[in-house]
This record gives sequence, C-alpha cells and structure tokens, in this order.
Amino acid sequence: METKNKNFIKVILFLLGFSNLLAQESAIEILQKVKDNSTLIENAKYKFIITSEFENNLLPINGVFYIKDENYFIDTEEIDQIYDGDKFYTIIHENQEIIVSDKDNTFFNFTPNQIFNYFLNGFELEIEKLLNNSYLIIAENNQEDIFYSIVINSANLSIEKIEMIEKKSNVRINSFLTLTYDYNLIVPLSLFKFDIAKYKNYLIVLEN
Repeated sequence: METKNKNFIKVILFLLGFSNLLAQESAIEILQKVKDNSTLIENAKYKFIITSEFENNLLPINGVFYIKDENYFIDTEEIDQIYDGDKFYTIIHENQEIIVSDKDNTFFNFTPNQIFNYFLNGFELEIEKLLNNSYLIIAENNQEDIFYSIVINSANLSIEKIEMIEKKSNVRINSFLTLTYDYNLIVPLSLFKFDIAKYKNYLIVLEN
C-alpha cells in the first residue's frame, strides 16, 4: 500500500505542473500537449490535499507545490522536497533528516519526462467531457490492479481531482483535490534552491 501511495503522489505532482491542455483531442494528444507546453508555464502554484480511504503513515498530506520548468519545491508539514534540476533534497522534519540524491528514489521523486513516459508505457488512456464541461481522463494498465481517474477543469485547464481506484471493487484508495491554483507568479529563484543554513540541526544523508 505504501508503494502505491508514493506512486500516486508522483503522478499527481507531474500533472499539477503541466496542465496547459487543449480540448477535443485524444488523451494521448493531450498528454503530448502537456509535455510540449511544460516549459511555457511560469511559476505555477498549487495548494492541495491528498487523502486516503485507508489508514496509513503517509496520508493525509496538505501542502503547497511550486514548479518552474523542471525545478520544484513541495512544502508540507511533515516532508518538504526541492529539486533544483540536479539533485533531490528531501527534508523529513520529524526525524530532522535531509536525504540528498541525484537519483529519483526519494519520497516525492519525479521529473516531467519520467512521469510522462510512465503513462505512455502500457497505459490505456480514455477521455470524455463531463456534464460540468470538465474533462475526465481514465488511465489503466493491465498489469496493475488499480486505475487513475483524472478530472481537468476546462475553464483554467488545471487538475481538479485525481483518484486512485481499485479495479475489482471500484473502491477509491487515494484522492487528490486542488484547493487553489495560480500560475505566472513572481517568486524568488531561491525557492528552488536548497539552503543548508535553514536546517542547522538536521542530519544530512547522501544517497548514491
């Protein structure tokens, strides 16, 4: 269950940062637009909440997600993460520990291309327009016992909700909800840089 929760968070955070989509296209074409237009988004900011229908040690999580190009900063009460384009810095406040890695093997690990390729490798994608003019993308993989339901706001082309659902029971496992969404913001570049001076009493762990 913990692995599914981590994968769910990866998928969410990619889709949050890159939602400059066009209507009346196939799901694959939309995801291609996501990739092609990802560099056009300037300093996007999401306030979000991720919840689970089952008790676990990862969720619920409330936080703020900033992204510029492929750099990002995730701010939650329990865990923060910075990706500066080179290294991942995962700050675990409860343990006062910072994990530094140049690989995508940390808690919120993702880059846009990796997650985009994740969906194109074996996923069947379907899209439909809902009654409220939102768009629904269903991502399903025959090798997994879950599928993703992604609702896109057609007015501002942002992600409203993402759900991880078990196939057999159709039970929702995890759910993401956008609380607020802004983009083309002016934010300091230091937001996407790790500053060790802010964490004087934290243990630094270097991962190979």
